[in-house]
Amino acid sequence: MFSVQKQLLYAFIIFVVAGIMGAVSTAYDDTFVRLILGDGYVNMTLENIKSGNPTQVYSESGELEMFFLITRNNILVSFMIFIYGVFASVGTGLYLFYNAIMVGTFMVFFYTENQLAQGLPVIMLHGTIELTSIVIAAAAGFVMGNSILFPGTYSRLASFKMGAIKGLKIVLGLVPFFILAGFIESFITRYAFMHWSLKVLIIGLSAVLMIYYFIIYPIQLKRNGRI
Repeated sequence: MFSVQKQLLYAFIIFVVAGIMGAVSTAYDDTFVRLILGDGYVNMTLENIKSGNPTQVYSESGELEMFFLITRNNILVSFMIFIYGVFASVGTGLYLFYNAIMVGTFMVFFYTENQLAQGLPVIMLHGTIELTSIVIAAAAGFVMGNSILFPGTYSRLASFKMGAIKGLKIVLGLVPFFILAGFIESFITRYAFMHWSLKVLIIGLSAVLMIYYFIIYPIQLKRNGRI
């Protein structure tokens, strides 16, 4: 992770820019949210808002079933973002861009329905780890894609092999974090009306975990001469 800080920064910038674009588009175009999230999801969420629980979708399935489905889906998404890097990094960038637009659209949709204060903390219970992991998976895709574009003194094939292995290690390292995010989403997020202090604690610990393990810890290892 220490050697891919530049790619991680690129992924983060793309995510933020696309998220802002999704948010602005939703704010100024009433039809945009349905275009991105789909009529079924929007209608379901509106019904949940009317019933008094805007994030009810997280409690409609059994915990264990939800855990396996969500964890599998998140891991597949991360691998797809990584694999699309084979298209000279463009595929990874586009896939990340679309996912970030969905996030921005979702947030402003909740804001326009006056539910952001209730919905955002609930979503970020698992979203802190999940979204951060997706950005990191995109960085892994950029590592592989850039190895094709910029082989340096290596042959393009040799460079690609090294980039693919390096990126794959990063994505495999994300699997435990997707499992943790899936656990939180399945077993904890469903309690949408838990005390705000518990939400702050879970989100804060999740943020500290991701920032320390993937950014600060690699820097410490480098400074100590262990990498």
